[in-house]
Amino acid sequence: MTRPTILRLPIHLMPLLLALAFGSAAAQNNFNLEALNPGEILVNLTVNEQTQVEQDTLHASLYYSAQGRDRIALQDSVNQQMAQIRALLEEGDIEYSIQNYRVYQVQPDRSARNSSENILWRAQQYVQLTGQDSEAVLDLTARLQGLSLTLSDLRYSLSSERQEAVANGLMTAALDKLRSRAAATATALNKSSAEILEISMNSGGNQDVYQRSVNVMAMESSGVATPVAEPGLTTVTFYVNARVVLVP
Repeated sequence: MTRPTILRLPIHLMPLLLALAFGSAAAQNNFNLEALNPGEILVNLTVNEQTQVEQDTLHASLYYSAQGRDRIALQDSVNQQMAQIRALLEEGDIEYSIQNYRVYQVQPDRSARNSSENILWRAQQYVQLTGQDSEAVLDLTARLQGLSLTLSDLRYSLSSERQEAVANGLMTAALDKLRSRAAATATALNKSSAEILEISMNSGGNQDVYQRSVNVMAMESSGVATPVAEPGLTTVTFYVNARVVLVP
């Protein structure tokens, strides 16, 4: 026996396909939205479904900073250090980027602001780590801290792949709720039925519910303890908007 083929479509294509499908239904039912028949009522309905999902992606942002009076020597020192850091990053499978290289003047002594001899140069460059293997990201973060990088941000987020998978699961429940809402509206207004003509959907506006505590622990020795982080929750919401004609 041949098994039926299941077609899985990206969620961003669903509004277009549903609009075409229900638009075709409207044409078959001869609804004229500009001039409805006596007793017909056009209503707009909005429903949503939401759930809380544990965040699955850890981000760590660190930077290397150094300063000195010799601008050229300072940059050479930073470049050498960052080359060592890049070699370490290339050893693993963690996604990373090295960016935001800045070199600028700082004034250490306000009383001698006009003295060029007191001008210091500071150089900074940032490293961004991203991964779903939290233990690996945290371990690499600690190793980078041991190379004199400073941790400026450590946070979790929900990946787009996980968000889309959750939204696809919410879609069916939201459409069921829409059908129930349309039928209830028709009953409340003493109409015989409700015809859904057009649907638009989206899963935007996700909100982080809370972030669990993130701790950075330092050791007295030259090593650095592994930072501690736990994922929080993100609320994923799926919205459905529809135009419905209530039929007498």
